[in-house]
Amino acid sequence: MTDASVGPMSAEETNIREAADQAYRILEGEGPAPIPPASGDRLVKLLRNATREAPRQALAIAFILGAMFAWRRR
Repeated sequence: MTDASVGPMSAEETNIREAADQAYRILEGEGPAPIPPASGDRLVKLLRNATREAPRQALAIAFILGAMFAWRRR
């Protein structure tokens, strides 16, 4: 990559450059392996999978009911 800056880089520019280089290495498969999720994330995985499998109509109805419930509680 061509460096278009003139003069020394600031600390922020150095940090950004290092983060970009690390991200590029990870995308190319040269970086460290990703950290596996903790076992406490089971509920999050369960909710994510349920949301992905739910039909859009059911999600829309749940949203409308939630909005109605929130409106009445005000």
